[in-house]
Amino acid sequence: MADFGIVCEFNPLHTGHKFLFDEAKKRGAERIVCVMSGNTVQRGGFAMADKYLRAEAAVWCGADLVLELPFPWSSGSAAYFSRAAVYILRDFADTLIFGSEIADTELLWQMAHTVSSAEFQESFSARTAAGEGAAAVYAEELKKRGFPALGSNDLLAVGYLAALSGLAPDCKVETVRRSGASYTEREILQAAEFQSAGALRRLWQSGRAEDAARYMPPESYACFCRARDAGELTEPWRLDAALLALFRLADAEELSAFAECGGGVAQRLCRAAAQTADFPAWLEAARTKCYTDARLRRGILFGATEVTRDLLNSAPAYTTLLAASGQGRALLSEKRRSGGIPVVTKPADAPKDSPQFAAGNRADALFTLARRCGESLAEQLKKSAFFS
Repeated sequence: MADFGIVCEFNPLHTGHKFLFDEAKKRGAERIVCVMSGNTVQRGGFAMADKYLRAEAAVWCGADLVLELPFPWSSGSAAYFSRAAVYILRDFADTLIFGSEIADTELLWQMAHTVSSAEFQESFSARTAAGEGAAAVYAEELKKRGFPALGSNDLLAVGYLAALSGLAPDCKVETVRRSGASYTEREILQAAEFQSAGALRRLWQSGRAEDAARYMPPESYACFCRARDAGELTEPWRLDAALLALFRLADAEELSAFAECGGGVAQRLCRAAAQTADFPAWLEAARTKCYTDARLRRGILFGATEVTRDLLNSAPAYTTLLAASGQGRALLSEKRRSGGIPVVTKPADAPKDSPQFAAGNRADALFTLARRCGESLAEQLKKSAFFS
């Protein structure tokens, strides 16, 4: 059977994601496997709903198997995020499909080969080690080599292809042109068919979920409404004071040993924390051209959860089953017989001695505090329609 893989966050799952599902099926997908961020997402924040609910929405909307992209890779920069996702997905899919602004597979492959070259890596590493922002350096180094400016999905696409070349060279690739509002858009664009997930989150967070309904598949909207009504949507502001206090009291030199806290990030965050009274002001005081919001948020999250560079540079030790259809369960059974990355089907069975497990537990503890209901992961799991 043709198994298509999608790397995703579904935060929330909107009509653009449903379009990608439909395109995969048009291009021959018989089963769709999603590797989805857990409770933390790529820009260093927390998902608006827990991973089991978002995975449930994905299966209602057409996915067959949803596996977790675990922490800390789910909150890593594009290279870490992409490599970990491909590392998991290579055992379950023969084709990777993704959206991109350029939607030119040949050009994306050229860029992937370029960023994987020793010459590019040497220049990139030297500049970032000197304190320059990784995202800006990445874009500038590609531009110097004659490539066009990239959108956020293009950057991830290049990361996927660079990872595929080393981990799964036989995997086929399909790209779909990303249309509608850009990833960074924070307001609803009435003329756009597809809205950004960020703009939709703002509607939910401001109590205007009904305005988001037209941009979300009915099945997804129903899942998120259920979470809202149960008080289970994330309210990140609940953690603001705790994180601010942590960095006020922390030793910047000790924090600098953690992932994304080096290069002066920890010192800047600690200094800014001592001078500000709330989270937005803290980020504003710490932000520079080199220290973008995403890098600062990752530094805060990785510092708070004690994520080491060694862990982030390693491959995931296991993934977790989040949801599956009948076809997805059959696929999982097939792949288990052929080996590959271990799949944990019950959270209680996760390897307790794994650094991944310890880091994930710390991140989930923070995530739980950011939710009004404050229920445990075990309680969340009981409510999932695919684990009842």
